[in-house]
Amino acid sequence: MTYLRFAFLDTAWWLALARLLDALDRPGPERAAGVGDAYRALAGAISAARRPDLATIIAAALIDEPAPFQVGPDGAPSVGVLALLDLDMRTFAGLASRDYASEVRALGTTDAPDLRDLAFPAEDDERRTVIGGLATALRLGAAREATEALIAVLRGHGSGPAALNHALRYTGGRLTAVAAPHGASLDDLVGLDDQLARLSANTEALIARRPSHNTLLYGPRGSGKSTAVRGLLERYGRSGLRLVELPVDELHHLAHLLDELRTLPQSFVLFVDDLGFEDGDSGYRPLRTLLEGGLSGRPPNVALYATSNRRHLVRERFSDRPDPLDDDVHGWDTQHEKLALADRFGLTLTFPDAGQRRYLELVTALAGARSLTIDDLERRAIRFAEWGNGYSGRTARQFIDTLLQDRGVAEELR
Repeated sequence: MTYLRFAFLDTAWWLALARLLDALDRPGPERAAGVGDAYRALAGAISAARRPDLATIIAAALIDEPAPFQVGPDGAPSVGVLALLDLDMRTFAGLASRDYASEVRALGTTDAPDLRDLAFPAEDDERRTVIGGLATALRLGAAREATEALIAVLRGHGSGPAALNHALRYTGGRLTAVAAPHGASLDDLVGLDDQLARLSANTEALIARRPSHNTLLYGPRGSGKSTAVRGLLERYGRSGLRLVELPVDELHHLAHLLDELRTLPQSFVLFVDDLGFEDGDSGYRPLRTLLEGGLSGRPPNVALYATSNRRHLVRERFSDRPDPLDDDVHGWDTQHEKLALADRFGLTLTFPDAGQRRYLELVTALAGARSLTIDDLERRAIRFAEWGNGYSGRTARQFIDTLLQDRGVAEELR
């Protein structure tokens, strides 16, 4: 049906649409028998995909997968691909603008509502703006305008999950969207003004395509390292920042990921949480591609932000150090190579341990931000920490969450 191969042609909603088209094309009584079931299947598939209508689901699919063609330096496909794309968009526009409800009702199926308003809009204002022009053109059956709208989206936002999603995950060698990212705010991090200012300045440099650093956030558990990285999305997501969760066991795909991201218009922070390696683990070596620069170099729109509880990322024991009597004359070179990994980060931010005084400062600040007034706040906070996970920023947030739960229960009982 199409000249260019789009991945969404194998999705449930597309297969349901193909089933309906096949039923409408059948002759005589056999046609009417299958149309009602096929129409209901399509309505259910669009609703399950959380899209309001067929035009929107097609528009989102065209943007949300990597384009099956190249876009040149001028932001447009080649002349040959453009001709094929025009033909495909004519097909998509015809499908999106077709009045299926009237055709189904004409065959005697009375329970055939229009395929629109099938779900609440799944996008925020930014995503609706990206999708809206293309969806409108498809809904009106305007193929040429749809082609122009798609090219404009590819020029300004690229294609694939990064075009419509701020939070992403790289698993199995594929970039996928995080449907419900864990929200975080930099405003919740108290007493870390210097660390957050330097992290923000580096992130702004990345977004502006100025020289930026790969960054190591080092400190004890619960000190706010991961929250600081996640909180960047709230502040810079609308400025083109994308946060990509990169598990340590996916580092061997790093070179492929960099090649995929370097051509996209957004800026990407590759987020490796709790980075660390045991002795004998060679998994740290792919990081050199990013930290030192391989043959192709680090893309100007990509930086690595890693958190770690250890300043030296490769665990070292005294027994691991080279034996002076060992025949390996280059033993110390191997050891220094591993221990110098942390030094290859251009920016290292240290997050301090909380301690009781800092812990109470965090509790007081978080309580004030949430309008919590508790007479014995400090005493209860200390008891919560001593009975729980000790003094840390994470414990402070857990304590405040507990107070909010208690307040909610009290309000329900009134």
